[in-house]
Amino acid sequence: MESNLSLRGRTLAAQKPVFLNVLGDIWDPSSNPDGVVNIGLAENTLMHQEMKEFMNSKMHVDSHALTYGDGFSGSRKLKGALCHFLNRHFHPRVALSHSQLTITSGVSNAVECCAWALSDHGDYILIGRPYFNAFKPTFGIRAGVGLLEVKFGMTDPFSLDAVREYEKTYEEARSRGIRVKALLLCSPHNPLGRCYSEDVLREYMKFCNKHKLHLISDEIYALSVWENKDLPGAPIFKSVLSMDIDNIMDPSMVHVVWGLSKDFGATGLRIGCLISQSNMSLLEAADGISLYNFPSSLADSIAASILLDDEFSSKYIATNQRRLGESYRFVTDFLTLHDIPYYKSNAAIFVWMNLAAVLRDKSIKDADILKELQRQKVYIAAGYAYASEEAGWFRMVFAHSQSVLEEGLNRMLRALHCLNSY
Repeated sequence: MESNLSLRGRTLAAQKPVFLNVLGDIWDPSSNPDGVVNIGLAENTLMHQEMKEFMNSKMHVDSHALTYGDGFSGSRKLKGALCHFLNRHFHPRVALSHSQLTITSGVSNAVECCAWALSDHGDYILIGRPYFNAFKPTFGIRAGVGLLEVKFGMTDPFSLDAVREYEKTYEEARSRGIRVKALLLCSPHNPLGRCYSEDVLREYMKFCNKHKLHLISDEIYALSVWENKDLPGAPIFKSVLSMDIDNIMDPSMVHVVWGLSKDFGATGLRIGCLISQSNMSLLEAADGISLYNFPSSLADSIAASILLDDEFSSKYIATNQRRLGESYRFVTDFLTLHDIPYYKSNAAIFVWMNLAAVLRDKSIKDADILKELQRQKVYIAAGYAYASEEAGWFRMVFAHSQSVLEEGLNRMLRALHCLNSY
């Protein structure tokens, strides 16, 4: 059958995400005790009960929701709700208005709109290592845009010195005739779980201004930030929208994406947005392919209800941040107890940990660790999928109930013990 596919079709088939197999066999202590414990996929389940109760109490469908509504790029109501919510929580220097954003069926679609509209096939986007593994297919599979990876070595990737590493990588690429069109920042960062300070963000803007590059700021974890006493004085989230962009770089080159998948634990809702306050042409380009990014009218309606309810959203965010901090401490206490090194964080939903560090046989490869984790039926993501500069690192998601975390961590520990007994 495969011979009937085009070359493009065969390439797409090879891109099937591994985690799709995990989703069909999720662990449940009662109904599926032999299933896979999923602590690798970037989902936050800590607030599902509160979100289900809110959605079920607010669901109201009218005839308008059964049509094409106000168009393919989101309803007027949802655009107004997003402006209202983001103006409250992101503190933009200039208040957002309806005309400065477009709505997509998830943030990945919003990012891909940037790939289509800001780059041509064969162009590149600058990105620091490690980075969210789905960025590569989001830019590359359909739009044909590559990622130009920046190595940091011993340099703190959230420091001012890190900007110099981008400069070196950019200059090397330009000397080889590589066309670079933009810099992509994930702030807060996936998988490292840190925020960029305002000073560092300003330096990135200056860098983009110097080389006439677009700045794409992925702020999908903006409100998933908590206090970590082990990181005193660590920067908290700062949206680029809140900065004095006009005095640093061309504001038409600054774009932000956000959605409800992470901060509201609703990956299945599929609502994202692309914000560009000074570049209407980018938003028009996104509207040009909006037929393929069209969010569900039902999801549109639910999202608007969430974002317009200030009492619910404020309480939700505060409770979520508290629970994230508790879950992070639970996981990191476990890792400390078992001498597993990890990267300290105060944002997003990940722990970046070095599993290879506790193995006696240093010749064991990451692929071997991953294979043993799979044998123990626990899904944790290998760092090489995120372009980790150093072997041995893995990304786990801690935004789950303690029962899920306990089961997953104990299976992970069994996997490490098995590897040490070989």
